[in-house]
Amino acid sequence: MLRQLRLSKFSTHHLKVTSLILILFSACSPQETLSPEERVQAQAAFESCLICHSAQEMQRGPIVDGLPAWYAKHQLEKFQSGIRGQVPKNRSEHLMGSARDRFVDPETINLLSRYIESLPPKNHRKVVRGDSEKGKLAYVSCITCHGTNGEGNTLLKSPPLNIQEDWYLLDQLRKFAKGARGYHSDDFTGQQMAAALNGLDDQTLKDLIAHIQTFQR
Repeated sequence: MLRQLRLSKFSTHHLKVTSLILILFSACSPQETLSPEERVQAQAAFESCLICHSAQEMQRGPIVDGLPAWYAKHQLEKFQSGIRGQVPKNRSEHLMGSARDRFVDPETINLLSRYIESLPPKNHRKVVRGDSEKGKLAYVSCITCHGTNGEGNTLLKSPPLNIQEDWYLLDQLRKFAKGARGYHSDDFTGQQMAAALNGLDDQTLKDLIAHIQTFQR
């Protein structure tokens, strides 16, 4: 009996240590440094993205500065292959899909992704109004994939939420919930998100975003 108890304690401790290692590994993946030549090429390619991915226009896409390279690469590849950007009713995503000829080759996608990661995340104005305390309860089901503080998880292909704009996050949650994103049979991570949001009303989504914004760094 004593031996079983000791083994149980050892197993629990081992599980905690293993989980900690996985968390640290996923949150601290090394960033590849761009060479001076690569940075010039990447910056030139990124300039054309700023028409939408900056604060220059009223009707704009999200600020992407600081997103992990693996995530940026994953999404660009989805647009390039047609997994995203093929639903006209999702107007902003459809516009991105129509611009995929700008990043058609793997080298450009790789450079853009690494360049995006190298940019420091920007602070942004919070515009979504919701109940953070209620949102905290809703976020419990998000912790496994997106982390306690919205830091994301590379191993699970879950992006960080703590650097993204609240209006954009709300917009995407609504689209997942309505089937305008995560609809493609090959979009496995998108389908997981769509399933996770099934049954959540709009106020709950706003409360969820309000809580996520407490993580903003």
